[in-house]
Amino acid sequence: MGNVIRRSLRPENLVVNLSLLLIVVVCLLPFLWSVSSSLKGRQELFETMPSLFPRDPILGNYQFIFTRRDMSMIPLNMFNSFKVTLIAVVVQTTLATMAGYAFARMEFKGRDLLFYSLILLIFVPRAGGLMAVYELMDFLDLRNNHWGLALLYASAMSTAVFIMKQNFLSVPRELEESAVIEGANTWQVFLYVAVPLAKGGMVVVALFEFLYVWGEYLMARTLIDFPELQTLSVAVSKVTGWSALFTSSAFSTYGAEAAAHVVAMAPVILIFILMQKWFIRGLTDGILKM
Repeated sequence: MGNVIRRSLRPENLVVNLSLLLIVVVCLLPFLWSVSSSLKGRQELFETMPSLFPRDPILGNYQFIFTRRDMSMIPLNMFNSFKVTLIAVVVQTTLATMAGYAFARMEFKGRDLLFYSLILLIFVPRAGGLMAVYELMDFLDLRNNHWGLALLYASAMSTAVFIMKQNFLSVPRELEESAVIEGANTWQVFLYVAVPLAKGGMVVVALFEFLYVWGEYLMARTLIDFPELQTLSVAVSKVTGWSALFTSSAFSTYGAEAAAHVVAMAPVILIFILMQKWFIRGLTDGILKM
């Protein structure tokens, strides 16, 4: 322990550690401020010198967003987000794993051209084709449909396929060749040899998709018209217009907004904490290796 402390106090290490600490503080401050604001009443929120920690914490803002049915359906919208996110994560992770293995291990005409064309789609902003997407989803009768929204999210395969290809490239070919010698066919090699060794990459793909879908607003707002079908990100954005509807002096729209944002962030933070080990392992096991 003493050696670790002495090394951390060296000038070069001290600068790095202080820089990392500053980055952590900057990243955590907005979240801590949201949590603090969600626990404050109107009077404490609008003090001349606001404090980071509430003096008299209250849960009124959370009670407000969960109980006022005339203004919000947060629990239902959260369920919708879980539903859409789960479908999108499962579909994209499954398809990206299969496509990544094909690009990494199979030889076919036009493979590299197809792969690089797929990668180039990363640089195409989805908002640029919003009207075309709207017309297509309407033509396919997938508007106002959770399955349609989830499949649209899952179709953004470029990054996921790249991650899985790099992950499979780090798997030794000898293991797969040994399975072939034992009589395994292509599907058996894929399912019983390659996939178990690529779990880290699959977790990274699933986490990236979860983060994207959970917080996505533009497509959800455009393709879903009915409040009971909207996702949590859309519901949270509506909290801003509630100030005129407040009848109690104990709360304010700012506190309700903060409470809604904390509710929206909580599942993401929990998922990342639970999957952090797998996420780091997936980033180090081949994904960052070229």
